[in-house]
Amino acid sequence: MKKTKRAAVALVVAGLLAGAAVGAGSALAAPDARADTAGPDLLRAPAVDAPQLQNTGIWSADPIGICMTSAYRHGEYVHQGCVYDDEGGGNQYRWPNDTLLRNYTYPENAAYRRNAADILEVRAKPQDDATAFRVTMNTMTDPGLLGLTLALGGSDTPREAPHGANTVMPAQLFVTVHGNEGDIVDAATGRTLPDAPEVHVDLERRQVEIRVPHSAWDPADGTQRLAAAAGLWDRDADAYLVPQVTADESHPGGAVLGDPTPSAFFDAAFRFHEPFEAPYRNNDQKRAIANGDLSEFFADVDFGKLRAGADDESGVPTSGYVTRVFASHSEKEQGRRLPSDPGGPAPGTGLQQGGIATGSGEGSGDQRPSASFGYPCRDDCVPDLPGRMQRYTVYVPEAPAPSHGYASLLWTQGYALRPGDDVAGDRDLYRQFADRPGDPTMVIDVDFRGADNWGYGEGGAIVFEALADARRHYDLDRERTAMGGFSSGAYTANKLSLTFPDVFNKAFICDGLNVAPSLPGVNGVADELAEAGVDTVTKHEPGSKISELLPSRRNQPVMEWAGVNDDFIPYPITRERADLYKAGDYDYEFISHVGLAAEHLVMCKNGMWDLAARWMGDEPRAVDPPHVTYVRNPLMDDPEAGLVGDHAYWLSGIQSRDPHELGAIDVVTRGQGRAEAPVPAAGQEVGQVEGTFSPVNPSSATSTRRWTPTPRTCWRSARPGSAP
Repeated sequence: MKKTKRAAVALVVAGLLAGAAVGAGSALAAPDARADTAGPDLLRAPAVDAPQLQNTGIWSADPIGICMTSAYRHGEYVHQGCVYDDEGGGNQYRWPNDTLLRNYTYPENAAYRRNAADILEVRAKPQDDATAFRVTMNTMTDPGLLGLTLALGGSDTPREAPHGANTVMPAQLFVTVHGNEGDIVDAATGRTLPDAPEVHVDLERRQVEIRVPHSAWDPADGTQRLAAAAGLWDRDADAYLVPQVTADESHPGGAVLGDPTPSAFFDAAFRFHEPFEAPYRNNDQKRAIANGDLSEFFADVDFGKLRAGADDESGVPTSGYVTRVFASHSEKEQGRRLPSDPGGPAPGTGLQQGGIATGSGEGSGDQRPSASFGYPCRDDCVPDLPGRMQRYTVYVPEAPAPSHGYASLLWTQGYALRPGDDVAGDRDLYRQFADRPGDPTMVIDVDFRGADNWGYGEGGAIVFEALADARRHYDLDRERTAMGGFSSGAYTANKLSLTFPDVFNKAFICDGLNVAPSLPGVNGVADELAEAGVDTVTKHEPGSKISELLPSRRNQPVMEWAGVNDDFIPYPITRERADLYKAGDYDYEFISHVGLAAEHLVMCKNGMWDLAARWMGDEPRAVDPPHVTYVRNPLMDDPEAGLVGDHAYWLSGIQSRDPHELGAIDVVTRGQGRAEAPVPAAGQEVGQVEGTFSPVNPSSATSTRRWTPTPRTCWRSARPGSAP
């Protein structure tokens, strides 16, 4: 990692600024002459009209956007599946085992994109002479690779699904389609009926429309049982592909040793009760597929209600845990990352989806080995989860939104973790913030394309896209959006909140690293040497040092947690930032835990969130502050992803003199009639906090409370583009 340099320029500006060029290449704008430019343009972009969400022909209902839910809309029964939950059957592994151990795996042929049987949505709609169904897939490059089975109606006992699926479920009829073909089988006798379904595939929208004639099955106005599952089709055998122990070019893998008849299905619809703790909301599905019995996954569909065109949203949650699925502006590839995709990791890199990289894939090129958790996946790189449809989890407070809307905490997890890893009962991250007295706060926990790319490229951009989606669907106070994260996710939280400081009112950093990437056990030496310009066992990204960006936090209060006896992130790494906060003009609180709570995997999972929830307060973000300091880091720019940090508050067009070096600008305006609050001496106190793993957790806190916000009513009127 090359050690970066930083050039600085300081300015004092009197009166209103009409715009001026400075040595660092910055353009200054009068606070009353700007539109809302806080953060990347992704925050202001309209929702993406993704092909998978589009309607054609007889279909008109809006998608739900909430995983594992159903609704009656405009004469259609709409069921929303999720994404990347197509892991077949087997054990439910948790971190870190789930980065190394797999359940079902796809054939190595690139056409499968390791995601070809992932159900995104299922719809049903009665017609005059048939019942129409539409199944939308997350990935589709060749519809002939996909096999779908619909189980229509019920039966007293589960029936064997046809075509070698090795799975049972109640049904009157089984409708199986592959490509543009299909058949209808009597579930009780196994006889193929003379009637066949009409099948149409829309490859662009990844949708399969299936029309079952009333001559074969007529639901009339009754309530009928409906189930659906997806697997892979063997065109040569005209049957389902069944997993073997290890995948090869044309066969899936992951069969349980000793099971001669593993289920052929990778994904099933209508799983309404999957626990949120599971990494991909598929805990029950894994167990059911492993047992070869999908009887528990079904919907009772009221066709009378559909014919009447009645709407019913009772199945869509309005509070509590919610997993939202939404469309990103980016899709470099469908499905999951393949070894042949560009921008691959170096040998020795750990990945959420791919385990430990060998570097043998052509996408990795000829790279030196690097021992690290993840790697910065830049504009020239395909991330672990590159698909259009992405997800995040929120906990919608039971308490009604305040008049200004809910405050929010945008959260990025540690290496390879998922939002479900934060679900842990009434003292978890979500609940502690949702239950803030008088100020319920919504946590937006982002599954940012694999959580292994350190906030670079599309992995960083998706964090802002998730925030934009949440703002479109929930009553959120845009003046009170905090940024937070854990471990490498705390690095991401620091990176994004320092690159775009005017978006966030505060930052909460839970045991964050200082350079990217990193690996526990060696980072105490490797990361410190990298900061001195020497790379050892870990290949670090040039310009990735967080502490060099801290001056951008002048108007953004921060709380950081660290562990004195931390086993994953040695204390000197986090303490460096504490010393800089103490020496500078910052509103900060740095808490040093000792004992069990100082251990990395305990600290941010120990139910101590109330400490941060109380600190969060109700202050809005700074808008047009009189004193702005900003560090321009062109080495972090990923313009194709929409991440270019060249503006903050009333500064725009900031450029460093050398595009390969950092630059800093420090500007004061006296034309607004406001002065900066003085910096008090740092305070020190010792205390303890109650936890879940560890009941008593001693800590020491160093803090300076400097920032005094303008009264709330004035902040609300002082939107970007108006003078406060």
